[in-house]
Amino acid sequence: MKTRKTFWLPLFITNFLGVLNDNYLKYLVFFISTTWIMKDSESIVIMLASALFVIPYILFSPIAGKLARDYSKAKIIQRAKLAEIPIMVIASAGFIFESIIVTMFAIFLMGLQSALFSPAKYGIIRDIGGKEGISYGTGAMEMLTFMGVLIGTYVAGVSSDISKSESLGTYQLPIVCSALIGFAVIGWLLSLKIHPQESTPEEEDDTSLNPIIFLVRSYKWSKQVKGLNVVIMSLATFWAIGSLLQMNITVHCRNVLELSDTATSSIMASVAIGIGLGCYLTGVIMNKGIKMYLVPIGGLGMLICVSLIFVLNPSTTLFTILIILTAFFAGVFKIPLNAFIQDRVKGRMLGLILAYNNLMLFTFILLSAGIFGVVETAASSIGVFAAVAIITLIATLAAWIRIPGAMKSKQL
Repeated sequence: MKTRKTFWLPLFITNFLGVLNDNYLKYLVFFISTTWIMKDSESIVIMLASALFVIPYILFSPIAGKLARDYSKAKIIQRAKLAEIPIMVIASAGFIFESIIVTMFAIFLMGLQSALFSPAKYGIIRDIGGKEGISYGTGAMEMLTFMGVLIGTYVAGVSSDISKSESLGTYQLPIVCSALIGFAVIGWLLSLKIHPQESTPEEEDDTSLNPIIFLVRSYKWSKQVKGLNVVIMSLATFWAIGSLLQMNITVHCRNVLELSDTATSSIMASVAIGIGLGCYLTGVIMNKGIKMYLVPIGGLGMLICVSLIFVLNPSTTLFTILIILTAFFAGVFKIPLNAFIQDRVKGRMLGLILAYNNLMLFTFILLSAGIFGVVETAASSIGVFAAVAIITLIATLAAWIRIPGAMKSKQL
């Protein structure tokens, strides 16, 4: 196992640095770029930045799936990481010249880059660890993903507060830009060490690059694997819940708990720790198997914690504890679903199904932005927690009833 874990490291660290950089840039835009415009326009900038990151996943997931099916996944990852370097140079120029248009363009390019290599980076897990390594690889990958979210979010919050200090703000900008470009360069260099034994790429096929046609065909194909469409819908709902909580925590911490950007980003970082720990421990518990009964357990845990936040409207300490526990159970909910796809979809078709999964989940994330806007305006941030609880209840019941093995505890 020691040798195999060594083989994992280039992929794990490459992914970690990419996620860290993505979130660092996104939250720099949230916290710093919004100071360049009128205060009344802040929410518009945040929603626009979120949409610009999501839209490439919806438009280009069919292309990403086709790439992962027809070409070497390792080379796709390496070229995508190389493309991250000029993207971060563009972002740095945006911060230097205080241009909201340039930073938004960088956000869009970042979303495009992430969308194009996402199926390849997850599809390569099985190539590195074999079928028996799916649970470990998926759990560890997700843990490090959310650790990247943690660090990127926290450092962006600290950078934001420093930038508001007249005595320090001038000196932090070169460090911010150097970090963006430096993380991209290191990630690319590490990606060159990824050399798994991949299955042979398939010949060109008639895969449609039209997102709607691709979605319909993928849905029909997925009917061949019992429970696959329900698993994908459950993952999409998970990410919609995560997106709602991410947006709502920012608003709730600022307006209800009256916290600074640094304190808010610290809570967001704690959430990343919770979900990362949940992902990793679930991967360890599953070991070499796929234990789907953990999905409703994770859903029930999320439901209880979010409901308590809605009912109690707690102060900062209890709120932080409950939101971390929510994140932990979210990790328990998520990992068996990811592992199910890796286990049940064979060969190069995995790349296309992962692209189908991406298209669905980012469509749900885009919808969640609309839900957030309506509910938060009508019922404040506490009302959004109630909406999250309702969505979680529906998703948990659907997973428990419709996913094969979700009712069977004897899998332990």
